[in-house]
Amino acid sequence: MPKTPRLISLAMLLACGFALIVHADDAKKAEVKNEEGYVSLFNGKDLSGWKVMGKEAGWTVKDGAIHSDAGNDGKWLRSEQEFGDYILKVEWKVSEGGNSGVFIRCKREENPWVTGYEIQISNPKQDESHCTGSLYSYVPVKNRPDESAGKWHTFEIECRGSVITVKSDDVVCIDKFDQSKDEKTKDKPLRAFIGLQDAHAAAGNTIEYRNIRIKELKK
Repeated sequence: MPKTPRLISLAMLLACGFALIVHADDAKKAEVKNEEGYVSLFNGKDLSGWKVMGKEAGWTVKDGAIHSDAGNDGKWLRSEQEFGDYILKVEWKVSEGGNSGVFIRCKREENPWVTGYEIQISNPKQDESHCTGSLYSYVPVKNRPDESAGKWHTFEIECRGSVITVKSDDVVCIDKFDQSKDEKTKDKPLRAFIGLQDAHAAAGNTIEYRNIRIKELKK
């Protein structure tokens, strides 16, 4: 009998803790929606506003996130609209051993990491030119961010004229790279599409995206 009040108290504490977690998550979603000047690029329900550049089966939407399973040849999602100068924020979660990326300023066809840039997402250890937050194979990271699998991370990508800055979880990875001063990048477009890569790894791996929003910048 004496244990019963303790069990009830423990149950109440656990219930309160769960309620706080749910409230915090809801508050975060509300905060995202209220960011001044930002427009959502994903409605949390379907792929409206995006073009599947591979197989439709390679992409699903569940629990408010865009989901890709490796091995389904989803290739990449391309925004229907082109963008010039902007700040793009994307939350992502990759599986253990997973690989993917966010594409910026890429053309309608061809490989987006060639016509534009891929901000790399990689859980396996790679060098600074191919790790998370790098402009894949073009610009190495200045600071290496957290690359942990199974948790949500946030990219903040700013494109302003020929200058690109990338942050991952507020860590500055690419610090004001000026593509006009590099022979390999000087001819890349300043206005083009945004893209999301599928789970670009062995079968069993996954990538998820959510809370994708953009703030267009005035010149």
